Amino acid sequence: MDEYGPQPQQAAGAKYPLQPIVDRWKRVFASARKDRKSKFDIYADEAMQFYDGPVNQMWSDLKKGGHDGFLAKDISMPQFEMSVNRLFEAVSMFGPVLYHQNPTIAVTPRSNPDISIETFYAGNPEAMQMLAMTQAVQQGVVTDPYVIQGVQMLYQQYQQSVDNDEKASVIDRDHSAILEAISNYIQQEGSKQDEARLAITEAIITGLGLLHIEMEQPPGGGPKMARSRYRTNKDLLVDPDAKYWRDVTWIALRNCQPVNIVEEKFGLAPGSLKGKYARKSANDSMSGGATRNGNGSTAGVTHDLVEYWDVYSKNGAGQNIKLGSKDKRVKGLEVLGDYVHLAICEQCPYPLNLSPEVLQSGDMELILEKASWEVPYWDDYWSDGGWPIVRLSFHSKPGEVWPISMVKPCLAELKFINWCMSFIADKVAAGSKIYVGVMKEAGESIRTQLTGGSGPFSVIDLERISGSKISDMISFLQAPNFSIDIWTMIQSVNDQIDKRLGLTELMYGMSGRQMRSAAEAQYRQENINIRPDDMASRVEDWLSLSATREIQAMRYSAEFEDLAPIV
Repeated sequence: MDEYGPQPQQAAGAKYPLQPIVDRWKRVFASARKDRKSKFDIYADEAMQFYDGPVNQMWSDLKKGGHDGFLAKDISMPQFEMSVNRLFEAVSMFGPVLYHQNPTIAVTPRSNPDISIETFYAGNPEAMQMLAMTQAVQQGVVTDPYVIQGVQMLYQQYQQSVDNDEKASVIDRDHSAILEAISNYIQQEGSKQDEARLAITEAIITGLGLLHIEMEQPPGGGPKMARSRYRTNKDLLVDPDAKYWRDVTWIALRNCQPVNIVEEKFGLAPGSLKGKYARKSANDSMSGGATRNGNGSTAGVTHDLVEYWDVYSKNGAGQNIKLGSKDKRVKGLEVLGDYVHLAICEQCPYPLNLSPEVLQSGDMELILEKASWEVPYWDDYWSDGGWPIVRLSFHSKPGEVWPISMVKPCLAELKFINWCMSFIADKVAAGSKIYVGVMKEAGESIRTQLTGGSGPFSVIDLERISGSKISDMISFLQAPNFSIDIWTMIQSVNDQIDKRLGLTELMYGMSGRQMRSAAEAQYRQENINIRPDDMASRVEDWLSLSATREIQAMRYSAEFEDLAPIV
């Protein structure tokens, strides 16, 4: 322990003092990935494939061994492999309704209630006794100078408090006007509409949309500004022990950036990451040593990339994580506090923001600054837990952190429709083929003329055949007609899909019958708007929280020079 407080001690035999902490986080990352995959990814990935996958995605998975039991052993694969894209309709219908323009932010100043003088002194019995003599003093019944002075003093203090509240209200109104101007500027200049629409689309398909709030500064310098950036839910890991968001103790956000940018961001020596912890470049990948990123995509084509996770913890830097059989203890991390930010690269033996050079500097203020959240959102605990992300979901699952996709309940029906349509397409192809039966006695010339025609109709020259009709010699074989029942069944399943997704006939502006009264029209209109109104309400709350986070970031990080050009 020195003048700066306890320092992290180097574990025995370890080159980097915080390598055991990195190893612990790598272990919990693996558990979090497994938890997310089993509870969320397995359905979200399939839903995304139905939205923007290959036209034969379902059948491709079947060939790889997926969808076990989808086809009986005696049923062969269809020749025409089709995927009917109903999810595109859901996104194109709900997306514009939920966000068609940037919101107008209204910042309301805090307003204190008007309190009477009796309520003001309600907790002071002596003052209440003195106030009870106010009328007697005013009527001149009480002439004691001490009492008169005491009553006057109480009124002066009350009036002074009212005046101070009014002055504070004026300042609050000024601050509110400034914050309102800043927030509306951010909505327009921060490309909020583009970022939010991406998150809404992902929320409709997979069940979860994310916006990440962070401070940004133009590359050439200039005013800093808080922005809400879209982050795919693939970039999010969550404490696997939590059943509700109020129980979450840490989250991690994936980043993958060029190595030189990462080194500059964390103040690392140029070249300290390149070649050691960066993903292989395009040339290395082409030489046969291809490395893949966390999501399975091939590593950098243009640059050498570094993949790392921004960990936002509410329970320390990792010293409280359950110890494994081979884990080593690291002392002194308690000095960093409960709310810690770490940048963990799983190939690097130390957190990128707490490099050996930072620890060896002995500057505790520098260490605390490096390990702190950029903005202490955790202080706003009541607003979704106080995280640097805001989540959008339409269907939550009790007892689970990960929500349910609105597509999940109709996945079986979507597969069934693809199954039916693919086999119907095969039947159409088979039914369009013309089979002709020719008696052997008709001779080779007729058979040659039938098979040699290039168009739908051919002229056949027949030799005279005594005692036989043409129909006796040539017969056209016709495949059985389609049963109307199969189309009725498909329509019924499509209706069920529409109900699950909310794509009912009135969403398209259509109605199966004429309405008999204005009351019926109003009733049906109210019912048809229940789901879109609920979804729109959730989006409004989500955007409101996003704007609140932006204001919090500006109030904490922005300087006068950042605000003056905007205001």
